Amino acid sequence: MGKHKIRHKKTCLNCGAFVETHYCPKCGQENSESRQSFHHLFTHFVFDFIHYDSSFWRTVKYLFLSPGKLSIEYMNGKRKSYVNPFTLYIFISFITFFIPSVLPDASKGNKNIVVEAEVDEAMKLRDSLIATDTQGKLTAEKIDAKYKALPQEKQFLSPDGIMYKTGLAIVENSKDKQKNKEAIEFLIHNMPKVLFIYMPIFAFWLWLFHNKRKRFYFDSGVFTLHFFSVVLLSITICNIFTCLFDWIGTEWPTGLLWTFMIFYITFYFFRGCRRFYDENRFISNLKSGILVLINSFMIILITTLYAILGIYMVFVHHH
Repeated sequence: MGKHKIRHKKTCLNCGAFVETHYCPKCGQENSESRQSFHHLFTHFVFDFIHYDSSFWRTVKYLFLSPGKLSIEYMNGKRKSYVNPFTLYIFISFITFFIPSVLPDASKGNKNIVVEAEVDEAMKLRDSLIATDTQGKLTAEKIDAKYKALPQEKQFLSPDGIMYKTGLAIVENSKDKQKNKEAIEFLIHNMPKVLFIYMPIFAFWLWLFHNKRKRFYFDSGVFTLHFFSVVLLSITICNIFTCLFDWIGTEWPTGLLWTFMIFYITFYFFRGCRRFYDENRFISNLKSGILVLINSFMIILITTLYAILGIYMVFVHHH
């Protein structure tokens, strides 16, 4: 914990009682100076939350390794031993928002350079094909049209085996890849907002599909908070490793990492539901499968509406 500057006066600022030592004997408040720097407040909060609160590590352990167990423990009354579900979710949401803002994007620095180099190379190749055409039948438009007419697996080779890339084709491919990447990045970066909006609806579906006498809507809300915390923390971890892979110039592990995350979250949901709602494996898996389909559709719908709203707000703002 960061050291606090203790006040010389022995009167508690909170309740006015006499403070003989470090803490007030009446209300328990530390007799420290009320004015602290933002850096001190932030580091003190994080340090206290993670280092001194042993329940945090116990909570994270069960959160990741024992689907559904943390929710069961909380509903059984063991609440002092673990971090409050809502507090945990807010803390992880903050980390999820904060981490991407400080992670450097290694691809932005050289992405345009690479694309420009490829286009320049392709344009030179196209010009050379035109220049060597003694009969004057080749034009840039004809080369591009001929390129597009080739099967996809042959679009980088001419019939005589010479490299046949064109500037137009590379630009179009780059734009398509960039659009797909931006769509994925938009989904990832806005997932915390979407999940926060969707949280009560997600809990409602859980409550609707399971035993309403055994588990109330509040219980499903607790499970939802824990599950969404796992989702956000998993996304944060994947973002960190994706940035690392970008920096070392290795892209292939990124796809495997995100694929593993999706499978893990799906497994976590199935296993967690079966344990928390204490149902037959077949029945529980059937319900969970239906819930995955419903919630996936709803989350995509809300994300799309959120994107449309964002575009509309930008349009209105500029006009």
